[in-house]
Amino acid sequence: LRFRLSLLAIAVSVFATPDCVSRAFTDGTVCVCNATCDTIEPLGSIAFGNAVIYRTDDRGARMDREVVKQKPQPEGVVIELDPSTVYQGILGFGGAFTDSAGMNIRSLPKEVQDTLLQQYFGPTGTEYTIGRVPIASTDFSLGQYSYDNVEGDFTLEHFALHEEDFNYKIPYIKQAIELQKPTGGLRLFASPWAPPGWMKTNGQMAGGGELLGEVDGPYYVTWANYFVKFFEAYLTEGISFWAVTPQNEPTTGADPDYGWQTLFFDAQGETDFIKNHLGPALKSSDASKDIMIIGMDDQRFMLPGWADVMFSDPVVSSYVAGTGVHWYEDQIFPSSSLTSTHERHPDKFLIATEACNGWLKAQGKGVRLGYFFRAERYALSIISDFNNWVAGWTDWNLALDTTGGFTWAANNVDAPIIVDGDVFYKQPMYYALAHFSKFLKPGAHRVKVEFPKLPSEVVVLGAVMADGQRYVTILNKNDSENVTISIAEKGVDGVYTTVSVPSHSIVT
Repeated sequence: LRFRLSLLAIAVSVFATPDCVSRAFTDGTVCVCNATCDTIEPLGSIAFGNAVIYRTDDRGARMDREVVKQKPQPEGVVIELDPSTVYQGILGFGGAFTDSAGMNIRSLPKEVQDTLLQQYFGPTGTEYTIGRVPIASTDFSLGQYSYDNVEGDFTLEHFALHEEDFNYKIPYIKQAIELQKPTGGLRLFASPWAPPGWMKTNGQMAGGGELLGEVDGPYYVTWANYFVKFFEAYLTEGISFWAVTPQNEPTTGADPDYGWQTLFFDAQGETDFIKNHLGPALKSSDASKDIMIIGMDDQRFMLPGWADVMFSDPVVSSYVAGTGVHWYEDQIFPSSSLTSTHERHPDKFLIATEACNGWLKAQGKGVRLGYFFRAERYALSIISDFNNWVAGWTDWNLALDTTGGFTWAANNVDAPIIVDGDVFYKQPMYYALAHFSKFLKPGAHRVKVEFPKLPSEVVVLGAVMADGQRYVTILNKNDSENVTISIAEKGVDGVYTTVSVPSHSIVT
């Protein structure tokens, strides 16, 4: 009897997960974490005839897991998953290692720092597989800095990483890489906001401007080599990269009064820079020769035109593996532009490279603790993007403080994790992301889902996970209508997974 009780105790210790310690704010509830934190119960093995349900809602459920028996008869709306009709492969999900994220993480006690990174990259967290790394400073830094401030240093003799890299980026990137190793590895992509001011027409990193001189002149050559220097410096620190974007939101560089670092390229200008400078420069170094280029890295209303320009040149197409899109104009411009881009360039991937809530005054600028609407916006964006051929989705800052900073440019926004003194809060956005990132890893594929007309404000994403298990996520944004959905698999008769999807909930 003692032996059996010991086995039971071991089983409980392995599978029990801490509950959310909730705290209520004006807009909703968050989960509070210090050295201990709620974790996501693993999927585990699924016995024949069962399905596993994860639920997050505006009433406090946070990736709550339950096992349900499948049924021989459907109830409610029937949707059919068709694993034989396969669409794009999944690249993964992630967030950005900004200076602000690193500063906020570093402000925590060491054991709490470790807990926070575990929440994103560890096996009981969201299991992010993608990380974005800024090349030098962004609006989410304490100030503007470059890696070479010596005017006219065309050989980049004085190139050097900044203290922010060593204090706020590199340590946490390394820790994330180690946490992700058991579950598949971390893909890093880099993005610059601006070159040193002496390379720009306006003489400074912030504000609109272009590279100085002729398009094939020394400034263009030096700027391309600057990328290579960055990758060589990071490789010296043991960090290698998967991809790079030539410029963050390049069209903002057309605005002379733009509020933070930028550099202007239009589609043709970026294409020429890749063809004549960046592509060859990357291939010239062992540190960067295998790094793929992700073009555009800007709002999707520029598609498919931007992609058409890039991929019309076979040389550029050989360097550029895909197109990066931001989400900030998604409510204005339809997702159909993503599908048309895929149809024109089916061998190139689409990836969402940046998103955040709280960037508009109309939505409530900055942080809104516990605001479930922002979780729904993330889930809706991901489902809409993936149903239109996007293969990966990248959040912005991994962590911010309660003001939505640090940001030298006063561009305060929101984040899935908010640091407050010696603790951090997991926002509903965190759990919205987990419904996707936890299960859709590289090797997974989106598949066809067939359904009759769904109730308004209900959307569905279907996939086959890397291990072959079937996956469906449903978002119900309705204020009051609870929906019952039965999921069937094409070609499998008399087996239905019936799930209740309450108003304002995400169910996987």
